[in-house]
Amino acid sequence: MGAEGNSAEKIYGFPPIIGEQPKVLILGSMPGVKSLELGQYYGHPQNHFWKIMAELLGRPMPESYEGRIAMLHESGIAVWDVFGSCRREGSLDQSIREAKPNDVPGLLRKYPSIRLVSFNGRKIEQGFYRGVKELYGDTVNATKISEIPEFSELTKREFLRLPSTSPIPTRRHKRWQDKLEQWRIILKHLDG
Repeated sequence: MGAEGNSAEKIYGFPPIIGEQPKVLILGSMPGVKSLELGQYYGHPQNHFWKIMAELLGRPMPESYEGRIAMLHESGIAVWDVFGSCRREGSLDQSIREAKPNDVPGLLRKYPSIRLVSFNGRKIEQGFYRGVKELYGDTVNATKISEIPEFSELTKREFLRLPSTSPIPTRRHKRWQDKLEQWRIILKHLDG
């Protein structure tokens, strides 16, 4: 087997952060090395996720991880990953190999209150559709959820790719504040 085969240890993600009536589901890929060490979503202090959430929600940044989870629950935001396990060296999404998907469509069926599914970056969106195909078979030949007949009840939701909260700057998003403006769209799904 080549260098990309089983050279990396298999890693496992976390259960979803989800309250009783979530309105927005934010999907990531797989917790990074620091997040896995801490047992926390977006645990690396340089990741912009928690800073963006606190700013969007107009709240001070909770000191504890439990406080951050409570902030999401109170606001109607759920968090999960498209992958339940994979092999990966380091923390970069492009290093993910042998990924096994989480059943995100199953979670959406269980929580019909979710109005928006947001992908925390392009790779996550691609991983979601690959995972749906893997979980539900080769008959799923769509690139948009609205094109998947098996999931007609899911099309009542909006699916949206947002800029990654990773601290790595891109051409369009050099600072966390640049990302914040695009992430504001989730607020319209939390209101009402």
